[in-house]
Amino acid sequence: MRTLAVAALSLALTVRAFAAEPVYSTTPPLTTDELAPANQGLEAGSSISASYLNLVYTPVKVVVAVIGGVTGGVAGLLTGGDQRAAYALWVPLMGGDYFVRPENLNGERPLAFFGSDYTDRPSTWNSTNDATYAYDALYN
Repeated sequence: MRTLAVAALSLALTVRAFAAEPVYSTTPPLTTDELAPANQGLEAGSSISASYLNLVYTPVKVVVAVIGGVTGGVAGLLTGGDQRAAYALWVPLMGGDYFVRPENLNGERPLAFFGSDYTDRPSTWNSTNDATYAYDALYN
């Protein structure tokens, strides 16, 4: 029975893959010169350093996340099922980055030990859009 289920799933995925419409890119593919880092030695060093840092960083982050999950659950329970109380602990303690990446060490992307549900980017709302009257009516 298990073999039959695996065969049916494989057949369904194969048929789906061939039935899908092809996706075409409007941009030309990148050349190897564009994909290569500026300094391959620096890139290799950052990757190795990130791997070694993850041996310490990831277990500490997992422990903090587990403690945050339990603490948030207890806070929600003690406040009569208030989800906001639990969420206030879950987001910072369970969010954030669980792994150090080479981009974090190069300064291309900040490392966030604690999570946040607010983005640090400005809104991409287009105020020249014709549909802004609904937004303006609600928030202005």
